[in-house]
Amino acid sequence: MFMTRRRGYRIYGPQRRHYKSILDDPSADYSSQEPLTYDSENEDDARDPVAAARHLPKQRNCCGVVVQTPNTSRFKNTIQSRILQRFPFLVEMLYWVINYAFYRMTSIASQRIFAKTGIWNVAQAHGIAVLETEQEGWLSFLFPIQERTVQYWFMHGHQDALTVLNKAYALIHIPGTVGQVALALQAAPDGDY
Repeated sequence: MFMTRRRGYRIYGPQRRHYKSILDDPSADYSSQEPLTYDSENEDDARDPVAAARHLPKQRNCCGVVVQTPNTSRFKNTIQSRILQRFPFLVEMLYWVINYAFYRMTSIASQRIFAKTGIWNVAQAHGIAVLETEQEGWLSFLFPIQERTVQYWFMHGHQDALTVLNKAYALIHIPGTVGQVALALQAAPDGDY
């Protein structure tokens, strides 16, 4: 979080510059020239039509299609928004938590679904099916070295190499991913995430 923070961005106090997304349509500034719309059915407009007019929907250009999105600029000065703007990695961590929650839910669901046959038996059957497809399927020419040969080599006489590869994977996968994300966020200009 410390490495990917936005330098010069203050959580408290006024901000220095306005952020404009690259997704914004150049004609999105039309709202200042056109007459303001007022919808008496909308709660926000009914309470304060002038305030609602300041936060008209934005037009964004996505893959050649102009899409209207809600204008969230009304929330930019809340403390939560300022913290997330200062530390954008917190949003990434939220995505990780959501992915992990889905992973755990699917793990628990599969254990309950396959409780009678046993999840390990089902996994083993699927693994054997993949090996048979690699060796005996019509695409077997894509797999010149059989998986069993590789597994046998590691399990009989070369377990130290297997330990080294396992530790390298464990030490590189997560820290490497985090480091790459941190570098990407640090390389982006302030506000361009």
